Amino acid sequence: MCKQDSAKEQSNNSLEIGLYDDLAKALPSGVYRLRVFHDVSLIEDKWYGSKEVPYVVEFANDRFFEILHLDRSVFKVNPGIISDLIFEADKSDFAKANVEANLKIIPFVWEGRFLINDTIIWIHFKSIPRVLDNQDIIWTGTLDDITLRKQTEEEIKLKNAELQRLNADKDILMSILAHDLICPFNSILGYLELLTANLRHYDLDKIEEQITVVNHSAISAFHLLEDILLWARSQSGAIPFEPREFNLKLSFARVFDLLKPSADSKNISINIGDSEKTIVFADVDMLNTILRNLVSNAVKFTNSGGQIHVSAEKNLSNVTISVSDNGVGIAPEVIPKLFDMTKLYSTRGTSNEKGTGFGILLCKKFVEMHGGKIWVESELGKGCEVKFTLPVSPPLLCPE
Repeated sequence: MCKQDSAKEQSNNSLEIGLYDDLAKALPSGVYRLRVFHDVSLIEDKWYGSKEVPYVVEFANDRFFEILHLDRSVFKVNPGIISDLIFEADKSDFAKANVEANLKIIPFVWEGRFLINDTIIWIHFKSIPRVLDNQDIIWTGTLDDITLRKQTEEEIKLKNAELQRLNADKDILMSILAHDLICPFNSILGYLELLTANLRHYDLDKIEEQITVVNHSAISAFHLLEDILLWARSQSGAIPFEPREFNLKLSFARVFDLLKPSADSKNISINIGDSEKTIVFADVDMLNTILRNLVSNAVKFTNSGGQIHVSAEKNLSNVTISVSDNGVGIAPEVIPKLFDMTKLYSTRGTSNEKGTGFGILLCKKFVEMHGGKIWVESELGKGCEVKFTLPVSPPLLCPE
């Protein structure tokens, strides 16, 4: 071959290499070529960190370093730094995927989290193997930042879960409307039909008896609808949340005045603890609803002559409010059902009072909106105590 032909060939080779290099730099993905040493490729521990890694990176384009926020000079000194950047919880999966791909000589496809500059990003790897004569394996592949895709997938996942929950709530509500609401209306319609047909034949005692049944059924239906509407509004965010600082004594006095008549009718005493100097940061209407439901339940499940205690205990960050009684109590296996919308647990009271099961769910919803928690301590036959926490002051705002 003459010198002219040789020079021309070298020029063409250089041009071709330059074109490939330019193409690699222009790609939106990171491109790399990795040589994995066959004698250590199946040792899983070597894929965990940067020390004694079983590979060497022979080529990587600019985008590769941009995605991983790496400097070429740092990477040249420590090519195993990639393993150090992998989020700790994902390192095991990364190591196992590499060992499997090198063992079976199959494409390596993996996505996981990297911790870079205290920020988690998601990286997707895809490469194919080529075995050399000395049994080392060349891996040529791409890597991409898929953080945005992962965030979108998570948002879709959360929205789907929310839709499933809303559909489940809707099915439960329809079931309640179909069963619990029909029962009182059947009673109302049945007794009104009897009264209409026999009004001139019944004496006053008979009329009073049937009107009393109609009245109780109407009240039951009203309370059920009230609970359902309040629950639906709380789930849709239609109830305004307006917390402020106020004296807990105001809410204690309000619930006492409201429920004392029903307690007196069962000869039950309601004892209110000293809350003169107890300040809470809460939505007044929501707190009143919580207390009304809890004290009403205590009245419902306490026998004649029983006692109910409402008290508050304050510490530096919150107030723990307690509503306790010496009523029938709750079996341990029943307690988790009280806060489960899918089960909507309800039993009749000591005077055959009927509940809906929505009251305690509303309490949980409203308490959690305040950042508090609610729980039940009870023993069957020995009474029940419901406790919940509320903040004592507004949350501290972080300076911008």
